[in-house]
Amino acid sequence: MKRRIEQKRIYAEIGIGNGTLLSTEYENNGKEQRVPRFIKPKHITGYYVRFWMFKTVIFISTNNGFKIDKKNKIRFKFIFGISGTD
Repeated sequence: MKRRIEQKRIYAEIGIGNGTLLSTEYENNGKEQRVPRFIKPKHITGYYVRFWMFKTVIFISTNNGFKIDKKNKIRFKFIFGISGTD
């Protein structure tokens, strides 16, 4: 039986709305952790722009294309991000 090793996903972001101008979010085994600095992923897998106004989120990415989503929280965010793995 092969064990699947899950790589740590990294989202390095620049913009307003996350509390700091630069931030990095790590996702590993379903857990998320955000640090208030920009740490570029070792292996870049895509780029994205996220615009969140009130409860509507517009997401444009090189991986998933264009998407509009509704959220329960009211926020304002404008973020450019780099996604990748460690």
